[in-house]
Amino acid sequence: MHKFKYFFRAIALSVKIKSPISMIISIIGFGIAFLPMLISLQLAVFTDGVQGLFNNPDTLNTVLFSFAFLAMLYITQTCFSFVQNYYSGKDSARIGRYLKEQMMQFLSSIPYKYIENHDNFREKVDFVNSFAAGKTTGSIVYIFNWIANIISFVSISFILFNINPWIVFILIVTCIPAVILSRLQQDETYRHRTKFMKEGMFVLTYSEACRRNEAMKEIRFLGLYPHIKEKWHNLGASWVAKKNKIIRKHVIFNSIADLLHNGVYLFIVLFTVWEIFNDPTKGLGTFMLVIAAAGQLQGITTTLFINTVGIFTDVKYIEDFFVLLETEKENIDDTQTGFDDVHITFDQVSFTYPNSEHKALDGLTVNIRQGEKIAVVGANGSGKSTFVNLLCGLYAPDSGTAKINDIEITQNLSRVRRSLSVIFQKFCQYQDTLRNNIKISDPTRADEDSEILALMRRTGADEVVKSQEKALDEMIGIFSEKGNNLSGGQWQKVAITRALFRQKARVYILDEPTASLDPVLEANIYRNFASLAEDKTAILVSHRLGITSVVDRILVFDNGKIVEDGSFIDLIKRNGVFAKMYQAQAKWYIEETTLPIIES
Repeated sequence: MHKFKYFFRAIALSVKIKSPISMIISIIGFGIAFLPMLISLQLAVFTDGVQGLFNNPDTLNTVLFSFAFLAMLYITQTCFSFVQNYYSGKDSARIGRYLKEQMMQFLSSIPYKYIENHDNFREKVDFVNSFAAGKTTGSIVYIFNWIANIISFVSISFILFNINPWIVFILIVTCIPAVILSRLQQDETYRHRTKFMKEGMFVLTYSEACRRNEAMKEIRFLGLYPHIKEKWHNLGASWVAKKNKIIRKHVIFNSIADLLHNGVYLFIVLFTVWEIFNDPTKGLGTFMLVIAAAGQLQGITTTLFINTVGIFTDVKYIEDFFVLLETEKENIDDTQTGFDDVHITFDQVSFTYPNSEHKALDGLTVNIRQGEKIAVVGANGSGKSTFVNLLCGLYAPDSGTAKINDIEITQNLSRVRRSLSVIFQKFCQYQDTLRNNIKISDPTRADEDSEILALMRRTGADEVVKSQEKALDEMIGIFSEKGNNLSGGQWQKVAITRALFRQKARVYILDEPTASLDPVLEANIYRNFASLAEDKTAILVSHRLGITSVVDRILVFDNGKIVEDGSFIDLIKRNGVFAKMYQAQAKWYIEETTLPIIES
């Protein structure tokens, strides 16, 4: 029974989402549930009236009134069905919008390890989005329909029971096989959806590849479509074969159930004819009543039983939905402000990414004081970005402590993140105005256009503004009506401006956002950024050494550890890892002064 606590939560959630008008219409539906009974009774009255015209033509007006009443019942049922479907469609839109909003909020509040698919998180999210969420938020509709079906079932059963109890008994019993099959099919469908969710995602990955901008360049250039198609076809064929096997089984069993279902209906027809033959006083009205009511009872009984069984199946989906939403959340307190000064301490920090056995950080120890300009260098995969990820509180150390001002980072995420401004390797390109692309880092900051433009002149992003017809109010990105997307270098300047716009940040971090640029241009961007940081701490991450000319201190990462720590001159004199990297890269800057010149 503990699973049904989620079902009651789902009902409460459904009530919250449904509009008041839709709720009223659902309640009115309880009264409309009597219409099938009334239509059956009125059809019998009308049929008897028509039959009686042969003996008493004076009853024509009564028959016409009976027909008008019958027509009104049909029209009422049809109109209500239209209104119900209309508001059901509106509710679906409300539910869809609500679910997307909740999922966005949910994904923005969980620890980042889940975004990296910890504990098969992506499959769970896709499953909930595809199946469980809709069943959860639609549970109140399920309940209303279920109650309405009960009302219709009881009222029609009462009519048929008075004619002959065996009709009701036979109709109910012959619906049971369909109900059992429905339960088995729903259970099997649930198992299939959960078991083969990953296979379905792989199929979608290859079909979606041809729709992604970054993938299409390479696919077209290398002529990869036949290869992509073959991979998609092979994966899809396996997944579809499993699904078709289930479908074939369902079709065969459903056909048997339908044969029994329809066969008993023919039996009811013959049984009714035999009853009328033995007692002609029952007349054609009774025949029409039984035929109409039996057909309705058969459909309603099957639907009622299947929906009752479906509730037990849906509880599984609903549990998946709420269990997912109960995933641990980050410790965020929006009332906290940032630190005035930041002293960073990592003490014997080790960390391994989810689903990996390799230590990304291995016993890393470092102290960074407020105002220092730090270069973090090392080969790709040496742990540089992981260091930034832990500093930003995106991950928690497996062992050791990561602190700011002697307070563990993961216990003070709000203060930590308000104290930092970061440009990650893959920074966002917001499909918005140029102004909003910058202000989004500090949306509550009061500012004038003159302040933004002054900052853009300092970062070199003012050339982007000059090329825009509407200046800061120009829409940029791939969805711009003018196709006004920026170049990679322009986007990077906008991103740097955005980072510096975060006024109360005490630490600026650049995590290789310029890796696609040539080494000299990258070095110039880092040099400008370091000078713009002024009294703030600047942590500049790169596997290239052009940044070493503008920093106070260099941290050399290798295999998850800091193997060297010192000034440029100190590290060159050691003739260790850094010195070898420097000699290997010096040729990139041979005509520039981005690297210090070492005299022999």
